[in-house]
Amino acid sequence: MEKQIMDKREQRIMDKIWEQTDVKNSVSVTELEELFAGEKMSKVSIFKAVQSLLQKGYIGVEGLELSGTVYARKYEAQITREQYAAIVLANGGIRTSSLGSLVLAMIGNDRDDMPNETKDEELIAELEKVIERIRNREV
Repeated sequence: MEKQIMDKREQRIMDKIWEQTDVKNSVSVTELEELFAGEKMSKVSIFKAVQSLLQKGYIGVEGLELSGTVYARKYEAQITREQYAAIVLANGGIRTSSLGSLVLAMIGNDRDDMPNETKDEELIAELEKVIERIRNREV
């Protein structure tokens, strides 16, 4: 079964959730509203996007926090950016057989971060780790 792709509003919310869960474990809708202060994102839009992401399984309820006089749900990403990117690619017809070409295309398109010897070595080391995990059937 294919996972649903996020719409632009959900993607904006998910980006904030990923940023926040990199720093701490979970985030509430109230905290998301604060993060979008000054941007064109209404409370209703945030709430609807959170409900949709919850329904799609991209986020999960990870607890409660006291917010004023009521308890608010805390949400946490259930999928990483990389896992989501893999879903988008798979839905677009890119399969693991295209992985080598995909890596080369990503390196070629990364104009802001021109390759140098150290970065090449880091990439090779990372790819070797992936290969080892595949050989050991850890994926």
